Amino acid sequence: MEAGLNTARVTRRAPGRSRDLAPFVITLVCAGLFSFLSGGYIFTRSAPLAVVYLLLAAVWVWLLRRRSRPSLIYLVALAVFGLFVAWAGLSVSWSFGPDLSWIAFDLAAFYLAVAAVLGLTPVRGLQLRTVGYGFLAVAVAVGVYAFLGKVVPDVVTHAHTYARLDSPVGYWNVLALMMVMGLAVALALAGDRHAHPAWRVLAAAAAVPLCFTFFFTLSRGGWVVLAVVLLLYFGFTTTRLASFASLLAIVAPVAAVLWRLRDLGTLYSATSDDALRTLQGHTLLRWSLGALLVTVAAQATVAFVQRAAPWPRWLRVAAGAAVLLLLVAGIGGGSSRFLESRGGATWVKDRVRTFISGTDETGSGEGAGRLISLNTGRPPLWREALEQSRSHRLRGTGAGTFVFTHDRFRKTGGDVKHAHSQWFNVLSELGVVGLGLFAAAMALFVAAAVRNPFAERRDPLRPLVVALQAGIVAFVVHISWDWDWDMAAIGTVFFLFAAACSSYLATRTADRRWEVAVASVPSAHGRLEEATEGETAPGPDVRHAPGPALGSAPAAAIAAPEEVSASPPARRRTAAWPARAVATVVLVLLAASWLVPYLAARDESAALAAAGNGDTAVALSGARRAATLDPLAVDPLISEALVLQQQGRNGEALAALQAAARLQPDNYDVFYQQGVLLLRVFGRKKAAIYALRRALALNPLDDASRSELELAMVR
Repeated sequence: MEAGLNTARVTRRAPGRSRDLAPFVITLVCAGLFSFLSGGYIFTRSAPLAVVYLLLAAVWVWLLRRRSRPSLIYLVALAVFGLFVAWAGLSVSWSFGPDLSWIAFDLAAFYLAVAAVLGLTPVRGLQLRTVGYGFLAVAVAVGVYAFLGKVVPDVVTHAHTYARLDSPVGYWNVLALMMVMGLAVALALAGDRHAHPAWRVLAAAAAVPLCFTFFFTLSRGGWVVLAVVLLLYFGFTTTRLASFASLLAIVAPVAAVLWRLRDLGTLYSATSDDALRTLQGHTLLRWSLGALLVTVAAQATVAFVQRAAPWPRWLRVAAGAAVLLLLVAGIGGGSSRFLESRGGATWVKDRVRTFISGTDETGSGEGAGRLISLNTGRPPLWREALEQSRSHRLRGTGAGTFVFTHDRFRKTGGDVKHAHSQWFNVLSELGVVGLGLFAAAMALFVAAAVRNPFAERRDPLRPLVVALQAGIVAFVVHISWDWDWDMAAIGTVFFLFAAACSSYLATRTADRRWEVAVASVPSAHGRLEEATEGETAPGPDVRHAPGPALGSAPAAAIAAPEEVSASPPARRRTAAWPARAVATVVLVLLAASWLVPYLAARDESAALAAAGNGDTAVALSGARRAATLDPLAVDPLISEALVLQQQGRNGEALAALQAAARLQPDNYDVFYQQGVLLLRVFGRKKAAIYALRRALALNPLDDASRSELELAMVR
């Protein structure tokens, strides 16, 4: 009788668990689409996808059912990150570029929505596998497309401009980070002795294009995070030996191919010889397919040997410790020999000074030689951020406004919109308040996702959890010298991993407590009739959770401990609807916050296109509509002024530029446009000189402003 009741209950619980897959699947699809939309960096490409995601999240809050609470650390992380997002939003009121701050706020709020929705959704084995292996599928799709630009450049042409791979993400360093995170997940599956051998072989095969793509990004930061990820993964996984064997099966053939083809010049540098590029690309294709076949054979052998000859536990532990020691010794010993051959500690000190001063003259362009170059261009950007923070220490210049800082303090030319370190970037844009909130939030997210790294070692999903945790740490490390934060593809993955790991650990802990409570509660058949579908207890994963099978549990196991002593489920569900309503309103408003500047940008682009075609009436209407939709932006006003000049309405054009100057008095382009109009149309030399000097004060290296000022001075 009890067994039959429990079996029925398992059937009723399954739809709820499957339903909990939805937000994770949608997030994975979103991350994949972001990856193929320039990494989610270009606002006009990413905004429609973000709007759809936020609206789907608004629907999901009404379907969410969670009987256990997320960990306290994760809730605090959400709260602190929410304060950071609010501070970014408030910065619109004092920002140098309020329209840029609006967009930066939208991105941070989007990340908060991802973290909150996924972190509050229960995660068990099914959801965790979906996150891990789903991301591996996304990474493979991205990596294969990128690698096709190298091996079939006559068909996929994105690798013509630069030999370094960056498409479809649009930035080689972020592409490298994504490949490293995917490799960790592939190792977790390939080293899982409980998985079917076919899946293990497939995971190893999937890692081959990831490795090829990673190498051809020629990313120095990518190699650093690769070392971090491997040390973390092998330091805390429970399948060191099997994963290490899989790593060798993957890396050895790839390394052999790269060494064999090291003299093919078009693989490492751009060329105008399309025929030679195609020939050498096809050569790489043949060799890479050979490496893939070798990896498949080697991994199949590893899986067969592991199944055929199970090792005692003590031997597995000893072998795992030996693998970790070998990995640490290999990285440490190789690094030591490398340093000794170049002068040891003296050489290191000299390289550090060279890096900080930015005086390394080693080529940092294309080719494998760039991997040992310290000519990164980053320290000058960090110094610019520090210089700006001295004058706006508490609250900064506004989210997303580093471009103004760079214009003002740069020593060389070039447009840069990010400090190439999220920590310095936040300090410059949001001051010490913003930096404190951001650093605290990141630390809390990592702590919530990792908790005690030495616990849960008997969990069969432990290797996958460690792989995701290593990816989380890799992201935090990588943002220390790059602008990953602005690329929604990898930022979404970070919060997906953090939420999944934290929720999995919290749900697993709650399930064990539930089992203990159930064991101490006598059978209560009457509770079955009171329970309603969808209000079931968060029972343990049937295959992986410790304890007896659900089918043999007493009938009291059907109800959660809270249901035995707490108020009826219906009352609890009624009490929750105000919070769900508030969450829905917030998510819908956030979707609108993305939509409005997107529509404004689209109208402005249409206006510029119409102006180029000579249709000034349509152009003027579009520019004014864009200015109405986004009253914080000056670009529509500048476009309006240019169109009015085409129509000969110069007085109105000057008025539009004056309005733009009042809106953004720290935007040099506004004063440059004013100076040109005053000088060339109105002949007001003195006013033009004032405007152009103001433009040069805001952007001292702007050649156009300097040229116009020199012209005004000689008139």
